Amino acid sequence: VMSSASASASASASHAVRVRCTARHRLRRVARRARAHAAAAADDAHVDVIDTADSDFGSTLIVERVRETHPNRAFAGAVILTRVDAPDAVLSEYRERDDDEDGAGGVFDLFATLPAVLSTENDGKAIGGDAVKVIGILGLGAGTCARIIHRHHARDVRMIGWELDPSIVTLARRRFGVDALERSGALRCEVGDAFQGCVDWAEDFDGLIVDCFDENSTVVECLKYSETWRTLLAKLKPGGRLIANVSTGRGKGARLEDAVMCAQSLANASDVNEVSLWRSGACGIWNEVILSGPPVDWVSVATRQRRFASFTNDWTHVSRPEGVDPNGWLFKTLGL
Repeated sequence: VMSSASASASASASHAVRVRCTARHRLRRVARRARAHAAAAADDAHVDVIDTADSDFGSTLIVERVRETHPNRAFAGAVILTRVDAPDAVLSEYRERDDDEDGAGGVFDLFATLPAVLSTENDGKAIGGDAVKVIGILGLGAGTCARIIHRHHARDVRMIGWELDPSIVTLARRRFGVDALERSGALRCEVGDAFQGCVDWAEDFDGLIVDCFDENSTVVECLKYSETWRTLLAKLKPGGRLIANVSTGRGKGARLEDAVMCAQSLANASDVNEVSLWRSGACGIWNEVILSGPPVDWVSVATRQRRFASFTNDWTHVSRPEGVDPNGWLFKTLGL
């Protein structure tokens, strides 16, 4: 039995350890804040705020022009959209010269492979033999995805995009070139709930792109459930595909488990219980991206759509084994 003196000494020692640990954690937090402030100050020297807008769906929206001198070459020379409380989460970007955007759009370049996949699988035509593929974009933002797709597929793609935040749409038309896409007929921009808008749309789609996040730049909750994916898959023409950004690597509260849950739910919602996963970090694209449907013949895509060859080598196709419980199988497959 420990004596009262020993117990007191042990308690004092434990208290001292806790105090030292607390002090170390406090110093680390202070150091992290100092580094964050220093980084923000360094960024301020390389960006100019050119527009702002209040938002009912998060903090104030900021449009910045990034100077060519910015040390992050991925955004140097671009106009970017962020929120004041999440400056590291770039919602959209825009470059005034089209040739500057080639290969510089990150996950948006990856989205542009969807029409290429559909063309390869359908002999260059939309499903059903039509000349123009209809692509729905859920989470249009300020139109980066639509603009890059139009650059690569101007003659064979028509897009309908939904954006929940009307303030983003206003900035998209004023600063990000969406007005020109609308005038050309390449894009129809709808303001409102993307999921309901897609379901209610009068026509079905050759492909769907899902890029929806909440005010903290984390994947929306409904994408963790198979019913959501089942509803979206029902809006595809036979043979159509869906690609989605379920990235959890940025923003507050980000978790890899959420991305895996989204991927698993998409696979479970499909008739084939399959999904393809992008290798996060490949080609400098640090996003978790998923693609519906059976395996893609990526060699044919790379051969027939050479502009997208660099985006064909880093997909992994997984399928749920027959008879396996649909809950948790992908986590086990990935060793999580």
